[in-house]
Amino acid sequence: LPFNNMSADPEQEYFSDGITEDLITDLSRISGLFVIARNSVFTYKGQAVKVEDVARELGVRYVLEGSVRKSGNRVRINAQLIEAATDNHLWAETFDRELTAENIFDIQSEIARKIVQAVAGELTPEEEQLLAEIPTRNLAAYEAYLRAREVFYGANYSRSQEFAAQPWLEKAIALDPDYTEAHALLASLYGQIYWR
Repeated sequence: LPFNNMSADPEQEYFSDGITEDLITDLSRISGLFVIARNSVFTYKGQAVKVEDVARELGVRYVLEGSVRKSGNRVRINAQLIEAATDNHLWAETFDRELTAENIFDIQSEIARKIVQAVAGELTPEEEQLLAEIPTRNLAAYEAYLRAREVFYGANYSRSQEFAAQPWLEKAIALDPDYTEAHALLASLYGQIYWR
């Protein structure tokens, strides 16, 4: 489920949504896990839901939920994995770290590893390598990318959103010219603009 933004600033919503999307991507790379797509999951954003109902509607056995609190140079991410049939917690943990790009990606990888251990066993060496990858070491580039993604995939998708995402992606690329995901999303944006 979309992680809740527990930061004092509602403008930080993009950050908690970005963490959710990154976890969906990381978990979908793991063989043996069936992970629901972003568009389906984000229909539950901001809603009070029962885990059992969500699991039945999406056809899943487990639900991951959590929250993100970003304050100054610190981030706290709470995550919990729930078995839908019993409403029991299989795993829950709080990650409280200094806010750096490396720490954000490390937390996401650790969450993915814990989920795999709880429901699917061991990661393959290839999956371990995928989880260890750090797309950027520049936190400002990562945050610009998350802002672009939030705009690009917004609920009321429109041409103006495409154009609004472009400066964020250009900023991310300017801050880290090797940021592959930012280049890929910018290419996707240009493709959308061209074909409309």
